Amino acid sequence: MPYADVSNAVKVAAQMGNLTENLSYQGLEQGVVFTRDNTMSFGVSLDLVSTARATPDVRLGIRDRLLRAIQGSVPIGATVRLYLETHPCTAEALREHAPVKKDGSSVERLLQSNFAVLELLRQHHWVSETQAYLTVSMRIPGRSKNTPFSRKALSPLLEKAQSLQNRLSRQLTLGGMRARPMTQNEVWHRILNYFNPSMVSAHKPAYRSTLSEPDLAAIRLLRKLKKTPKAALPNVPSMRAQVACSDIDLDYDRCFMLGYNRVGIVSFLHPSGTTRYDASDRIIQALGGTHSTFVVEYQVVDAPAVRAEINESLDKQDTAASDPTMKAGRELGIRVAEGTAVVQQMEMGQVLTEMSMHAMIYARDQEELDRRCELVLDAFGQVGGSMPRMATSANGVVLFLENAPFSGKRSSYPVGAYYRNAVDCMPKVGPWAGTPGGVLPLRSRTGQVFSISPVGRGVKNAGVVVAGSSGNGKSVFISMLGAALVHARDAGLTVIDPKNDYEALFMALGAMSSIVTVAPGARLPDGRVLCINPFDLPVGMLQPDAEKQAFLLEFLRALRIHDLSSLRGRILQQAIKNFYLRFSRPVEVQGQEVNAYTQGFLSDFADILGRLNTVGDESILNNKLLAQEVRSMANELRAYCGNTPLGPLLDGVTTVDVNAKYLYLNISGMIEFPLLKEVGMLLTNELTWQRTIRTMTQGGTMVMVMEEAGVAKTLPGLVALTERMFKTGRSEGIIPILALQNVQDALAYAGVINNASTRVLFPSVEQERAQVAEVFGLNGSMQTLHASLTGEEGRYREALVLQGDGQEMNGDVGQLWLSREAYWMSTSVKSEADLRESVALELFGGDQARAALHLAQEERHAA
Repeated sequence: MPYADVSNAVKVAAQMGNLTENLSYQGLEQGVVFTRDNTMSFGVSLDLVSTARATPDVRLGIRDRLLRAIQGSVPIGATVRLYLETHPCTAEALREHAPVKKDGSSVERLLQSNFAVLELLRQHHWVSETQAYLTVSMRIPGRSKNTPFSRKALSPLLEKAQSLQNRLSRQLTLGGMRARPMTQNEVWHRILNYFNPSMVSAHKPAYRSTLSEPDLAAIRLLRKLKKTPKAALPNVPSMRAQVACSDIDLDYDRCFMLGYNRVGIVSFLHPSGTTRYDASDRIIQALGGTHSTFVVEYQVVDAPAVRAEINESLDKQDTAASDPTMKAGRELGIRVAEGTAVVQQMEMGQVLTEMSMHAMIYARDQEELDRRCELVLDAFGQVGGSMPRMATSANGVVLFLENAPFSGKRSSYPVGAYYRNAVDCMPKVGPWAGTPGGVLPLRSRTGQVFSISPVGRGVKNAGVVVAGSSGNGKSVFISMLGAALVHARDAGLTVIDPKNDYEALFMALGAMSSIVTVAPGARLPDGRVLCINPFDLPVGMLQPDAEKQAFLLEFLRALRIHDLSSLRGRILQQAIKNFYLRFSRPVEVQGQEVNAYTQGFLSDFADILGRLNTVGDESILNNKLLAQEVRSMANELRAYCGNTPLGPLLDGVTTVDVNAKYLYLNISGMIEFPLLKEVGMLLTNELTWQRTIRTMTQGGTMVMVMEEAGVAKTLPGLVALTERMFKTGRSEGIIPILALQNVQDALAYAGVINNASTRVLFPSVEQERAQVAEVFGLNGSMQTLHASLTGEEGRYREALVLQGDGQEMNGDVGQLWLSREAYWMSTSVKSEADLRESVALELFGGDQARAALHLAQEERHAA
């Protein structure tokens, strides 16, 4: 508002800057706040339960645990508050999710460009932080106000506060919550953020201790010198002066200004009904992850004394109601009935107290504040049928000061309530923190950023299952997760893919020569004909183990040689045994002579099969049926040897470099035909397993991506191989990632899903959601989140990310925001993928990574 002259403006400015005088803080020591009103307060930081885990049973359990912990740990007369503070994210907090700076590779630049999108969102206040914490304030009896604390007097008070703080944290943790005592810096930052909303994204100045007599003496000197106009005033670094970095302006009707933020306050004024365990959910949803502070307060009372007081009051009222000479009237009878109901509740364990509930809303303009206050007013009105109140600028400041964290004050608008009502209104659900040390940052719907990783503290197995309908972003997500793991852990990467979705990523890794097309007659990038010998053994294996023999039987089944009859099964087992004996030679291992396999081919196996003399203890010469079956099987197998259509692929020396750090097996050429599809998947998975054994033997980390799981229902051996990778994963440095497209695939891989500690669900068709929920073990909250998944084309995709040990899964909906470079590099939309490929061929010699960067740059120029 403009002022007529400078002197008037100066007067207004003087009134705005009086926050220091009105604050009650005196000092902060070891995380305990002391005030001029002789109170001390401490805090306990809470990790609220994640949205995915917040079933009604879990919420009720948390409510009861909170109630018991506070009743059992907090002394009578203390004031308990639970704060849920949400504010714009600081650059420092967001940098915790940034990719590690290494050599500036193409993959690092790709991840940095994605992180730059999150940083841009942060600068526009689309990224926020949320902290939940419990404060306990207690009076210090027997002291005059505004008196300094000596060290001798301070020591027992600190000891008492920290003892209560540790006990409360322990009680909450034992009940299944995550709670820890708040540190000095955490307490200081919460107070600074509350009184300086315009500075929440800035670096916080360190607190300077003022709990000493010289500082308090200087304050008294300062007041004295104010009466001498020309005296030089000393700078006293009191706690109040350090907190009050923002001016208050009351020159508004519906709010007041704090710094350059408008502040509106919505309060719980009068209840007309009961509460539920999720009473505050609508309020938190209405606040919507924006800049706000939500606080619920209640006082710990002496339950027997309160009960005795109510009984005494009821006795007097009952006497008055029964004495006609007192002419009490019908109103007194109603009060007696209500009081009797209260006593009955108290006899059942309820404790009557006073509670209050407020939401402080910060906005940058009046229109935003009005809109948000309207939503919060409506949400308050649905809590126990309460009548909410919107504070004016005058009483808003009073409420604001009273509800300040660690201020030691009681809040206005207290209402009668039971302990349970107050705890019902306390928030129990909050943002999920993700994986400690996560590599892929995602944004939640309410603005918080969390990172995930298949490997980290609290993650049992390293396996990842990604499921969802076609076209919903599975491949894009896996590309970004794979790139992040390769960069962060210097991991190798193996991909089995039928859709060319990862070629650009491999080109960004500088691994164009590792892109192998698996198909009859296909050639490697160096011109050699592709061949994969199914009889090769992993490094370090001298003779085939039971798993290798099972793979060969499954492989021969895919070739239609093994019809699952017991007869053919016995014949093939004998042939496999004879084959490895024929192509072995003695070697010395640790002083002992053992047979070590050298090398044989599919045509050699066909010859050995055709020349079998015995199967087990049975001679073929004496069994015409057995002899006929052996000849028939050998002839059938020769159709895949030599110069036949599949011969160059199956019969010869393996030409794929199994030891390469990166390997991309493109099986698109084998997907169209059922036989080739099954053979291709088995061969590529066997190559993957050999790379797994190499990683387990030589150390390091290998990321295994298996995109095409659609053949699982016809090849149980393939499922067993995948399950083996998921079981051996974390301890051996293997991170398997399996993509599922429909519920039939998920049913076939149910055992694999159970062994996956990380499960990522993209939208599914409505008809399949019930089966998906059953296979993935989704509770009611998870099912609701899964059904609500959406996204915005070209900007972000939503997925339900779950992580845990299978019994207790945590998680939330995560939004994967992509830079244009990352989008063009990972898009699988046919028209866009074709454009990327054509630009790569025309301008960059087939390098799709450079083509993606070019297309993103062209978009920027066009904009």
